[in-house]
Parts: sequence; structure tokens; C-alpha cells
Amino acid sequence: MTDVFVDKPPETARTPRPGVTEWRNPRNGFWVTRLHYTADPQKRTRSWKEIASRNLSLRAWKREYEIDWTSPEGEPVIPEFDASHHTRDLTPVRDRRLLRFWDFGAVSPVVLFCQLSPYAQLLVLRELCPFNCPLEQLLPQVKAISLECTIKEDFFDAGDPEGGSVGTLGSIEEVLRRHNIRLNMRRPGTDVSYAALRDLFLRSVFVPRTGHEPACVVSTACPNLIEALSGGFYLGALPPYRPVKTHPMKDLVDALRYGHDNLSAATGEQATDWKKLAAGDRLW
Repeated sequence: MTDVFVDKPPETARTPRPGVTEWRNPRNGFWVTRLHYTADPQKRTRSWKEIASRNLSLRAWKREYEIDWTSPEGEPVIPEFDASHHTRDLTPVRDRRLLRFWDFGAVSPVVLFCQLSPYAQLLVLRELCPFNCPLEQLLPQVKAISLECTIKEDFFDAGDPEGGSVGTLGSIEEVLRRHNIRLNMRRPGTDVSYAALRDLFLRSVFVPRTGHEPACVVSTACPNLIEALSGGFYLGALPPYRPVKTHPMKDLVDALRYGHDNLSAATGEQATDWKKLAAGDRLW
């Protein structure tokens, strides 16, 4: 279950005329109207757009005129991610081990559900990022999604137990322990961790009968993670240009990098061992 943001038109939104989109907010029942510049017939021409965008970069234009929430003023934290290249529909393999990557952000925890392909691809299958949800309330949802994805129960869990305001290391570990969850917590350093995640999206693997594919693929069932990687998780526009801490954008990307860090540590020589572990799952 993913969070429903009031600034994103749902599939049921209606368009009474060009440039206008209307829908009802499922949380409070209010009607919401999104007004695009093309609601003005005089602003639908190519010549008007050429003049209006003359002194704007493409990123600035998308942010100011196209209501593109993945184009904030700051630069993306993971600019190597390309949604057209790194995303597609994915289906969990029921007899393959499930990897669960956690972040315990300031607002509420998030979890990514992943698997390894036999060709060393990291496949991000599902996301769980509710708003203002305590860890104890999140765990039954984690269990339900896990059962949907795999018949195996020896999960690989990794994350940062000291993130955000959920609690201290001890309190988080205590909650997870009651649910038989042991968290891998390798920390190579923030800069090293982000660099490794960026490198992941630059790499490819060879898949027989298909050719080279991205080393990490994100399912279309993870819209918030895709938005975060596409620029929704961004650097501040002013020095020292630190990542902006917004939920669930930062939390989802951090969950992915924590998982990647710990998976790399658990398997040693990454590409070779990932293939071995995915192909011979019993070795886990």
C-alpha cells in the first residue's frame, strides 16, 4: 500500500476541458482542481511556448510550467537513474528469496521488497511507504506483502536502525526482534553509500537471449521510488547542497542504498556472488 498524495491526479480524475483536471481527495472528500497553462487557448501554440521558455532551462520549465514534481530547483541526488531505462513491469518469483530494505525516517518507516535475478540483477518489486505509520503498525503490512511475493521465510533484511525519530537503536531492534527480524546494518559512510548507489544505475548485466540489461530494475509498482529517483529526491539549491529530507522521497532512496550496501557486504565479490546466490538459493 502506497501513500496517496493530494497533488497527484488519480486514474479516476476527469478532464472537463483542456488544461483542467478535477478529482476528489480520498482523505477529506474535498474537490481538487489542477490548472495547467494550456487552459488558456492562447498558450497552446508552439510559438507561445518558444517565447515563454526562451530564458529557462528544460528543468526550470518543467518545474514552473508543467507541474512536474520531479523537477525541483535542486539537482537530483541520483542523476544516473533513467525511468525509461531502469523501470518495467516485474513479477515476484515465488520460490526466490525476498530482500527487504528498510529506512526508519523522521515521519514513518518505509520498506522496499526486492529479489535477485540469476543474472545478478537487483529487482525492486514493491514499495511500502505510508504516512505517519508507527513501526508496530507497519509490520503486519510488511508480512502480508512478503507472503504475496514469496513462499520462503528466511528473508534478507537490511537497513538503518538509527534513522529518524522512530527511536534509538535499542528500541528499533527490540520491536524487530519481537517479529523475528534481524537487520543487517553495514554502514560504509554516507558519501560512499550514495556513490555506490549511483554506480549501480550505471552498470549493466548480461542476460542470455536478451543481451545487456540494467543492473538494477525498478518495478512500475513502485511509483514513489521512481519519482524519488527521477528527481523528487533532490539536493538543496543553496550551499552546502545537502539532500532535502522529504518523506517518502529521501526515505525510499535511503532504504535502497542501505540494502545495496548490506547486500554487497554479504556477498563479497558482488556480481559473481550475486549470480551464485540467486541461482543456488539454498546457499543462503
